[in-house]
Amino acid sequence: MIELADFLTAAGRESLSTFWFPLGLWTLFAITISCILWLNDSIPAAYQLHSRTALLVTLPLGIAGSALVGFWTTLSGSAISEGVKFIVIQNPITVAVSPGTAVMNWLNPFLWMGILLALLVSGSLAAIFYLGRNLFQLRKYSRLNFNPVTSVLKDACTPTGHQPGIAFSDEVQIPFTYGWFRTRIVMPKSLRSQNQKLRLAIKHELMHIKHRDFLTNNLLAFIRCVFWFHPLTHILHNQCKEYREITCDSQVLSDSTVSKKSYAELLYELATKRLSDNQMIVSMAVNSSTLKKRIKMMNNQPNKSHKKSIFLMGFSALFMIGIISCSDLQQNGLTNQEVKQAQVEISQQSAENSPLFILNGERYDSPMAREVIPRIKSKYIKSITVLKGEKATSKYGEEGKYGVIEIELNALDKALSDLMRQPPPPPQPGTRSEQDNYFVAVEEMPELIGGLASLQKKIDYPEMARNAGIEGRVIVQFIVNEQGEVENAQVIRGIGGGADKEALHVVKQAKFTPGKQNGQAVRVQYSLPITFKLSEK
Repeated sequence: MIELADFLTAAGRESLSTFWFPLGLWTLFAITISCILWLNDSIPAAYQLHSRTALLVTLPLGIAGSALVGFWTTLSGSAISEGVKFIVIQNPITVAVSPGTAVMNWLNPFLWMGILLALLVSGSLAAIFYLGRNLFQLRKYSRLNFNPVTSVLKDACTPTGHQPGIAFSDEVQIPFTYGWFRTRIVMPKSLRSQNQKLRLAIKHELMHIKHRDFLTNNLLAFIRCVFWFHPLTHILHNQCKEYREITCDSQVLSDSTVSKKSYAELLYELATKRLSDNQMIVSMAVNSSTLKKRIKMMNNQPNKSHKKSIFLMGFSALFMIGIISCSDLQQNGLTNQEVKQAQVEISQQSAENSPLFILNGERYDSPMAREVIPRIKSKYIKSITVLKGEKATSKYGEEGKYGVIEIELNALDKALSDLMRQPPPPPQPGTRSEQDNYFVAVEEMPELIGGLASLQKKIDYPEMARNAGIEGRVIVQFIVNEQGEVENAQVIRGIGGGADKEALHVVKQAKFTPGKQNGQAVRVQYSLPITFKLSEK
């Protein structure tokens, strides 16, 4: 249960910058643009349709773009410059990271965010399953006798290189279109004997085929399923359906041979029919509540270029995706991208002329810092300060002549404990010491059996250190052999007062699952921090 709570807390913390923040930015865009569109009925239906489509498509692509920018930053070792970051805001949730305990912290908002995220993902999977079932149910119409549409309507203007099929059925009351590659039109059998209405219905469905509306409708339906919890996705999806029909109406009526009166009568007749509950089909049906608006708008719609509207949609979508992707949360003055950049730069520092590293006020040698700091989770990093030249030497003397990097962490013990659970990056050429015959990084790093907390419980605080009030952290470096036993343990950073000897004694008792390289157990260099802290008594 504790492990599940830790996982949900970590998921909730990560989702704040990778999911909730982009989702919030998108919501602001969607509300603003939707209000502008709603208040301007004079905007042509094609622009209304494609603007809303762009908004829906921007939602998943913006979230994915934000994640890709973070991934690329880590991979390439470069962060987005401040001048390119469109939006940077302070993290609204500030929670001090407490040392690891076996107690669930129900007051931690990140835990509840993780629980909420799990519920949302479950709902999305259920909605996607329902959508897939609707798609599968369309197979029942494949039993109908489909003929080329020109066999029914001789002068039908079919899309170039595409000849859709048409069939009639007693089971349907509303004409509709379906199919991604082999598009098909299904007509109510009652329209077969009504030549004029059949002609108008076919012309309308051919417009859907020309615009690839079935594919677009399925994409928007999928987005609505994934983000089922957001009311704007439902509103925008329904509005897209409405303006999609109005766009087709205007293009059908651009034909001078089509009677507006007859077309309106057909729409009125269809409004009284039962609508299909299958979300995958593209139907010319309308709700009776929107029929008046649809008839009014189709009489006043200019026949605007569909391609021009699509171009504007694509440009708008790319613009919004860029803004969402190039925005970041700020934690105590540091953005996530800046933390990643600093970690990458530290890992690439050479051994010569390396700066002095200060972690929570304590000095760390360069090899240890280059191994540990880049692997610390960014959620623990509170601040990073770089001192150079006179500022560094005046504060740290000769040790700071190559510069100083000061890093402040929330709960150093917890940060280092979590670090030990994470394997380092895959080994690079030259990571093995031929002289001592051990690895410093392998595909599967050793794992401490029982965790670091089990070792801490074995500490017998030295009387000398207790009387002198000595506290701190002893770093012990050693080799984990093929049997998971500790060899060659040595203190590489001590605090004195007998604490170093006690730390060595405890670490030598530790048992590990051995590290593996290419599936074989190997000797691996490892380090552990042993904390000595006096009780308040």
